[in-house]
Amino acid sequence: MKSLFKYLLLIVVTVIASICIYNYVKAFAAVDTENYVLNTQDYVEKQILSNTNYTIDNPNVIVNPYGVSPLSAMVVFQTKDLAVATVTVKGKDGDEDITNTFLPNKVHLLPIYGLYPDYENTVIINSSDEEKTLKIKTEALPTDLKNGTKISSTEGNKLYFTSSTDGRPIGYDCNGNIRWYLNKSYKWEFVRLSNGHILLGNDHLMSEPYHSLGLVEMDLLGKVYFEYNLPGGYHHDVFELRNGNFLVASNNFDNETVEDYIVEVDRSTGSIVKEIKLSKLIPGDKNTEWFGLNSVNYDVKTNSITISGSKQNMIINIDYASEEINWIIGRDVPKKLNKYLLKHDEEFTMPEKPQGLILTDSNKVAFVNTSGDKNYLTEYSIDTVKKTVSENKNILLGDKSEYVNIDYNDGVYIVNQNSKIKEVSDDSVNTIIDTNNNIYSALYNDVYAGDVYITGKGQRLGSIGITKAIKNENILFWKNDEKVFEKYNLSLYKEANRLVVTGTFNKKDDVKLILDNVLDKKTYDVRISETPYFNSTGKSKKKINVSTYVNEDGLTGKFYIYLKINGITYKLNKYVIFY
Repeated sequence: MKSLFKYLLLIVVTVIASICIYNYVKAFAAVDTENYVLNTQDYVEKQILSNTNYTIDNPNVIVNPYGVSPLSAMVVFQTKDLAVATVTVKGKDGDEDITNTFLPNKVHLLPIYGLYPDYENTVIINSSDEEKTLKIKTEALPTDLKNGTKISSTEGNKLYFTSSTDGRPIGYDCNGNIRWYLNKSYKWEFVRLSNGHILLGNDHLMSEPYHSLGLVEMDLLGKVYFEYNLPGGYHHDVFELRNGNFLVASNNFDNETVEDYIVEVDRSTGSIVKEIKLSKLIPGDKNTEWFGLNSVNYDVKTNSITISGSKQNMIINIDYASEEINWIIGRDVPKKLNKYLLKHDEEFTMPEKPQGLILTDSNKVAFVNTSGDKNYLTEYSIDTVKKTVSENKNILLGDKSEYVNIDYNDGVYIVNQNSKIKEVSDDSVNTIIDTNNNIYSALYNDVYAGDVYITGKGQRLGSIGITKAIKNENILFWKNDEKVFEKYNLSLYKEANRLVVTGTFNKKDDVKLILDNVLDKKTYDVRISETPYFNSTGKSKKKINVSTYVNEDGLTGKFYIYLKINGITYKLNKYVIFY
């Protein structure tokens, strides 16, 4: 009898416990999940490829096929035999036509670039002795985006491709008309790769205010071929090496500093194969942003890299094999580095907050210099044998700009300063376009640059690393209060490879993020700081908007989310799944 009673009691307890657990788990809902660009684009592409049975006389015309490049289109048709196809986008108001001939094919998937906004564009297709004239209508520009203003007369069917730190990449023709743009905030240097693709900073942030999660390789249609995730993110500049790898200005957050770290990223795997820590090369006390790395250049003849640091007023050349300093141009360098200083004449313009440094030859560098409230284009020649530097140019560009960059094209410097694009030839400065948008970089380049459209799902390579956890917090007792979301302006959502928790807290708040999946528990410190990777220094606002990231690396399964604020644990009734 006693055994039966114990058995029945066990059943009752089990049922009650099961009901409690069910009700507990039922209260949780999944956090919102973003539509991952690689999955979305793969779906779109499969829809396009599901039917290519069109003719040149009646092709399938898809405007903005990937949803991010509104002034582009794709034309789809088949030919009986292998044939080349030529596309001509007709210019208007005297603009030159944009023309490209594609490789022979039977199934033709033709990217169309350089369309005018809010206009019925004329596009001519020629293939297999047939010609078809298409009319492709585009939407108007967004209300916050305006065409540029032509300042000086120039000709050509290339575009001035621009980027920014917080806006959209845009392509302007010689008359200031916007002929291409992306509707997402891909940042930093606009780079045209040797395969014709473009390389930009990821539209997701690694840390505030502007460090990107990594790099994105895409075409002008906006199709992403590769995402490169980096543990230290990406900022300012990247250089494509001869072997195809990328030399990237990054960060080493473990050192609690930023913009003093350079990595080489393997193009095929996304892994870091080399790192250069400027903090080890340059002695002295270092605060968070002590160097201000903003330019990275590689020279194959000397196997060296040349960099600029705006906070140290330095230009440094480093042997890439040994990682030792070859030479320095600067003033007030640490005494231990004096032996690397290049000699110069008495009348010599020293680098002051240098930006946009480029190499035009192994022994010639150019950059934007700052003196007072003015910017100058400064050019040096380097003699590595005599260990000297001489000044070739120091040309006034105009009022100081926060972001200034240089490109070099057929003996002419292309300089972007605030919203203006300027050409510097010999000693003359000629403003070409006022873009009416603040820009970070400008590149004068062909619309079609040899890139070949390739089908297939894009790849995410590399890693953003494992988020560092702290000592686990006890969650035996918790508070269920929906008002916590409103009180702290909380938001939780899942990106492709990390959980993002945002909120607004007082500087002195003690906040912990707890993830619990019963078998495993992780606790993370929520830093009340303008940057999520290290604590605030100096004065800070009383209320701080905080973003905390928990990377998917190292985590698998379903985790229930709690937030411990000033000793009180809140059950948020949300869960996240890591794969």
